[in-house]
Amino acid sequence: MTDDITPALQPGEWAAIMARADDLVALREQVKGSPFSPHALAALFLFEQPFGFTAQDVIDEREVQAYCAAMAVRHEAQGDPATAATFRSLGERHGIRADKIAALLPPIDQPAADGGTIIR
Repeated sequence: MTDDITPALQPGEWAAIMARADDLVALREQVKGSPFSPHALAALFLFEQPFGFTAQDVIDEREVQAYCAAMAVRHEAQGDPATAATFRSLGERHGIRADKIAALLPPIDQPAADGGTIIR
């Protein structure tokens, strides 16, 4: 399906970075004077990389969000408000994740649940 995706940093490397968090803050400050924000640089470095995100990732997250919304309605109708609340919460998290991924991609068209198209 896809190539093996290896961690960007090994646990020891993450530990070293976390132990020197001020260095990471300083690195982010250095790019503030460039034409690109850290957010923009992240998007550019991830673009079309095998470890990056795709429009399909956004679509998948939106589909899971819609499924969770439908399951919340179903469980509410069946008198199970606790499970409905779990599905609503899960759906919201998938929607937020879709927004975060979409913010790292060029503008994309995606199908809406009603068969239309969502353009961001």
